[in-house]
Amino acid sequence: MDGPPPLLPYEKHPPPLLPYEKQALMDLLTDDCLVVTGEGIPFQNTLLTFLDSFSNPGTLVLVVECPGDLEEWLLEKLTLSETAVVPPKKLTSEVHIEKRNEHYLMGGVQFISRTILVIDLLLKRVPVDLITGMIFFNAHFISDISIESFIARLYRTENKTGFIKAFSSNPVQLNKNNQVEQCMRHLFLPQFHLWPRFHVNISESVEKHKCDVVELHIPLTDVMRNLQLTIIDLLHFCMKEIKKQVPSLDADFFVVENAVTKNYFRSLKVALKPMWSHLGANTKQLIDDIRTISNLNNQLLRCTAVQFYAAAHKLRPSGIGASSNVSMWMFTEAFERLLSLSKKRVEQGGSETIERSPKWEAVQEVLEEIKSECGNKKNTLFCVSSHAIARQIVKFIKYGETATLQEDLTCTQQPKSARTKAPSDEGEDPSQTVFGLESTENIHFLIQSKDLLIYDQLTELDPTYVILHDPDLFMIRSLEMFRCRRPGKPLRIYFLIYDNSIEEQRYLTQVSGENNAFERLILYKGNMTEYTDQDGKNGTNPLLQRGQQSLLFEDLEQGKDTREVAKKGKFPKVIVDMRDFRSSLPSILHKSGLDIIPRTIEIGDYILTPDICVERKSIMDLIGSLASGRLYQQCQAMCSAYKHPMLLIEFDEANGFSLQNYSAVSDSVVTTSLQTQLTLITLHFPKLRMIWSQSEYTTANIFHELKKNKEDPNETVAENLLKGSSTEFSEFNQSLVNSLLALPGVTSKNYFNLARKYKNFKELSLATQESLTQALGNKEDGKLMFEFFQQKDSGNDGVAGGSKSKASDKYSKFKKFRKR
Repeated sequence: MDGPPPLLPYEKHPPPLLPYEKQALMDLLTDDCLVVTGEGIPFQNTLLTFLDSFSNPGTLVLVVECPGDLEEWLLEKLTLSETAVVPPKKLTSEVHIEKRNEHYLMGGVQFISRTILVIDLLLKRVPVDLITGMIFFNAHFISDISIESFIARLYRTENKTGFIKAFSSNPVQLNKNNQVEQCMRHLFLPQFHLWPRFHVNISESVEKHKCDVVELHIPLTDVMRNLQLTIIDLLHFCMKEIKKQVPSLDADFFVVENAVTKNYFRSLKVALKPMWSHLGANTKQLIDDIRTISNLNNQLLRCTAVQFYAAAHKLRPSGIGASSNVSMWMFTEAFERLLSLSKKRVEQGGSETIERSPKWEAVQEVLEEIKSECGNKKNTLFCVSSHAIARQIVKFIKYGETATLQEDLTCTQQPKSARTKAPSDEGEDPSQTVFGLESTENIHFLIQSKDLLIYDQLTELDPTYVILHDPDLFMIRSLEMFRCRRPGKPLRIYFLIYDNSIEEQRYLTQVSGENNAFERLILYKGNMTEYTDQDGKNGTNPLLQRGQQSLLFEDLEQGKDTREVAKKGKFPKVIVDMRDFRSSLPSILHKSGLDIIPRTIEIGDYILTPDICVERKSIMDLIGSLASGRLYQQCQAMCSAYKHPMLLIEFDEANGFSLQNYSAVSDSVVTTSLQTQLTLITLHFPKLRMIWSQSEYTTANIFHELKKNKEDPNETVAENLLKGSSTEFSEFNQSLVNSLLALPGVTSKNYFNLARKYKNFKELSLATQESLTQALGNKEDGKLMFEFFQQKDSGNDGVAGGSKSKASDKYSKFKKFRKR
């Protein structure tokens, strides 16, 4: 299918809404609310109709951090809409400031990133009083320190009439740690509406236009069943060992049924974050092994017998003691049984006797049934989980089972370097398995994803038969909703799933997990506490107050000071680098009673006073800056420009207050270690002060202490200073500068003059004492360096001139100080 699909008649107008979408639209028009949908329940048409009603110059609606696929779809539909008076705009960093100001005044619907919006709000570029409303997404991630809550607070402080809407399609996440209450409080939302699959309006729509679903429960072979039990034994072994090392971990993490879910590994890593630095290498290896073993199970159900055999034997250690990374479970009886059973599936060696995938037989029967009904396989769609499975099915349909297995066997037996493309693949483009292109016999493939544009893809293909090769909750719901929009058109779905398998268990766990999450949300909604001025429109909501005593300030006197400052309406100022607005610290500082001034800063990240500059580093950023040498340049710049330069090393509260894993600390001095590099930084820059902060809240407290009774930074002076010194500290080769600083008489204050005056070490070694004294600005330093280059070589009784010649030869190989 070359080129874009033809325009459909309804694309110039908002599409007709289903009954549940009409009710959802009424909710949006009535309340400031949070909308929670089940996985695969579409809301984009409701949102499109809602935004279309505000596409006129008399309104201004800001859509904040819209997901990429949804943003492109909405922009396209709103641009084509005949009812939209003002076309939508996408405001990015590439749009000039003056142009953004024009767009704000034009009104309509504007799509904008959260970083740009918060900066424009702080700099008063946005006419807040003219904003009709704001829309937020992924509400299940919003917390008290997120940028979205900062934006909502700035907006609601100055605008008491505009609306706020938020969307989430993750009810499970909203149930964790009372996240739904946190989200509603910090976005000033008094209501939330739930749209699960079992909602009466959705159920009626699906029942009215019901799909013809054929469930095919495919039994595993005896060997596959034994392999699955063996994989479960290996998972149980790893969990048992982790429990010995981390007995305080929640008991749910040691249930095998939970280990087969998609999000288990991620949840386990999050739960272990606070104690991660205290865990030993063996424990961390076991945690990674759980993911490796889970992947083995996926390969068992989705790969051919030959491919699984190759994957299993690839894990086998080459020998005991051959590698320090060999895991304990690889020496268990269960792992040996895994290798033996995987070999049994291919032990005959011939492609005719290799165990075939049970789903291939089901696919063949389904295709024959479709062909017998309609005479061909036109408008047949395969929904698969990966491109690899799509290619596998294409080969099976085109060349048959024997040729496909023989090709896998040939590739496995050949060395990797000797493998060549199989003759059957010549002239075949791998992209033929991608959506929208015919792969073979008029059969199309759609790779399963949570892409909201899947409805447009299904509309373009307009399938009559869908073979759901890999069970997926989002995909089956999407097909149900697609059928509801095509009344009178048949749609048959062949649902293929292995019976009594981990695949089936994972799917059922996903369905029950979402249903249980919605039931808890329904219960919470019935017992929900209504806060005073929850929507913030009366101005009495405590979250709109700044500088008050709160959990952030435990000191009573400090809380008293900030309250008194708040009453006067004047807050201390801090200049913040615009690139640091990706973090939560500016939001916390603003809430704690500091006025934030966004600027592009070349030196440091935060300027607290005319004399105090702070370079803020997370642990990962600190390690990267030390490795690249960038931190040395940043410290040098701060020491030269400010009286009190400071390096703030900030930890993540969830990860624990530990710089390195205890096992990584060595008794000996290692030049590449983190401790050694930080020690060298303190020795090179004695004026630099290091601040260790446990979290962003601790950093806010530290900043308040540093600013106490100090004047605010002067923006004009700071900007002029930064502009004049932005290139001074990056023109030299950093590795050679380190060598230069090791010479006698050279300090961090005078090495600039040397690097500018002399091209390289050879020229420096040939300089006279008068020239060195002039460059270093000190007679004693000049004498020390001159004598260093004039001293005799060991074992050479020649004159000084001879030694000087040798020294010049010695340093002639060094590169130039300045970068090319």
